[in-house]
Amino acid sequence: MTELAYQAEMREEQRRNSRATLGKLLLIIPVMLMFCASMVPLYRQICEVMGISASKAVAQNSQVDFSRKVSVQFDAGLNRNFAWQFVPVDKQVEINPGQVVTISYRVTNKMSHATTGRAVPSIGPVEAGLYFQKLACFCFSNQTLQAGETRDMPVTFYVDPKLPKDIGSIVLSYTFFNVTDEQQKS
Repeated sequence: MTELAYQAEMREEQRRNSRATLGKLLLIIPVMLMFCASMVPLYRQICEVMGISASKAVAQNSQVDFSRKVSVQFDAGLNRNFAWQFVPVDKQVEINPGQVVTISYRVTNKMSHATTGRAVPSIGPVEAGLYFQKLACFCFSNQTLQAGETRDMPVTFYVDPKLPKDIGSIVLSYTFFNVTDEQQKS
């Protein structure tokens, strides 16, 4: 085999490998979107099976730790694939662990037509997620806004008093995903 033939064969093999890698990467995107969409019914099912409800959590949460404060910061994260302006009304609150608090995020549809989004939350540091209890939230449910519509979306939560003492600050962030096409199909 000549050197030129060998190089041509190597280039062709690299092209095949590149195409295979691209195909795998393009497959990941719909899989990730399906995973996000499946989180809503899964989250509801888990809450139903475990008997979790806002009234039960509030009834169990009658202990407020007045000996310390925790800073909770709110972030709007990213908006995937569509033009919604999404900001926390309050950027930060200082609370006592066990204290039930309601804050709001403000969202505006900047598009010229109705769109539907779904928010996925994240909490940092990761360990704090075990102690951050949302009692009412707009996350994991579809939110449809008309063109130019602005809406305040509340979040009611508390931080479990069992939060380790070395965690003094928590960040709650939401990422909105455009699910307009998915909403229209159903």
